[in-house]
Amino acid sequence: MSFELRQKNKEIMKKTLFILPILLLSLTAMSQEIATIEVEGKSEISVMPDQALIQVTLTEKAMKVADVTQALNKKTKSVKDALEKSGVKEYDLQINNYYVNVNRVYAKGTSKDSGYVASQNLNIKVKSIDKDLVKVVETLHQTTDMGFNIQFTISDAEKKRYQEELLKLALKDAQSKANLIAETMEISKINLFKVYHGAQSPEYRPMMKTMAMRAESADLLEEPVFSPEEQKLSDQVKVAYTFTSGN
Repeated sequence: MSFELRQKNKEIMKKTLFILPILLLSLTAMSQEIATIEVEGKSEISVMPDQALIQVTLTEKAMKVADVTQALNKKTKSVKDALEKSGVKEYDLQINNYYVNVNRVYAKGTSKDSGYVASQNLNIKVKSIDKDLVKVVETLHQTTDMGFNIQFTISDAEKKRYQEELLKLALKDAQSKANLIAETMEISKINLFKVYHGAQSPEYRPMMKTMAMRAESADLLEEPVFSPEEQKLSDQVKVAYTFTSGN
């Protein structure tokens, strides 16, 4: 046998010896593959909202930046002062998104700059719908010209109170689905293998009411009536069960 042929045979043997263990490991892994049933458990609870978020938009126009800024600050202060005098204690007020832009007026295909327009958003979170919401809305009615909308939400404390119940219901739903699959497929026994529970976001179906108002005599204003709808809190889990084929 020539030297070249012997070298070639050695290379073939080396490659064979290298590949063989990999093939054996693959075959072993395939033979040991775990048979599982994987299901998703879900839960949902209807809950009445316990707080309201009032989003107020304030705007002012003036020919000078200093004047429009001063006017907007005065309007914002009037809302803050009115809320403080209303007697309502359980609320949070956040002031954000302050803008001052050129007031550009468009007419007949042309534009003309006419001073400046300033705007600002106020977010008022009312923590007691039954006790304080009507009083806050009436206070806004009597304060200044503005537009706002009201969105009913579920507080973090209330959502946390239902977390345990939602998780239990989701796990029971997963167990029920797995048992049904096992029964239908004539699997005698299944064993819990893995549970995955990630952070869930509640599903909201908020009721939003938009209002535009002008300060008027209190005698002319009717007391607003609110009827918030139930909202959904949900959770879900993924669960895997093992079983032995042929049972």
